[in-house]
Amino acid sequence: MQKATFKLSPILAAVIAAGVLMGCQQDNNDSATELEAVKSVAEPTVIEPTVIEPIDPQTDPIAASKARSEQVSLETDLKKLKQDVLALIGDAKADNISQCRVIGFGSKPCGGPAGYIAASVKDLDEKELMDKVGLYNSAESAYNNQRGIMSNCAVEPKPDVTLEDGVCRLVKPGQGDLY
Repeated sequence: MQKATFKLSPILAAVIAAGVLMGCQQDNNDSATELEAVKSVAEPTVIEPTVIEPIDPQTDPIAASKARSEQVSLETDLKKLKQDVLALIGDAKADNISQCRVIGFGSKPCGGPAGYIAASVKDLDEKELMDKVGLYNSAESAYNNQRGIMSNCAVEPKPDVTLEDGVCRLVKPGQGDLY
């Protein structure tokens, strides 16, 4: 007597398992809402990048000059915002570690901070500092998007902060090495 054998495909097995699991659920009126929620999560959101068409200075010198002026203006604004934040932080002097902050600074094109800075709230208004940092981060993000700048998309680990000789300094996470 021969035994009958058959193979289940992985897809068929998944469908059967899903049916069995769904049969075990209690009936509730929110199943349509849950299905819509799952569909909305499963559908990818597409963000269209801003495409900047190249301008040939030979054929349109005025537009090329204007575009270059706008680019220089954006870069200058970013540099000024960065200088304003760093000037506000100054030497990051503190009396104790509770006055030290680690702040995400800049914006990577894939998202998240480009890096971190150490600051002290001993002699400055923390809200003003965070507002200026937020303004810089937003401006750099907009600049990255507008120019189509790319990065490695690596997540920058948030460093620790230490107080050394009355100055807040960044320390690599899990290590004692100063940045």
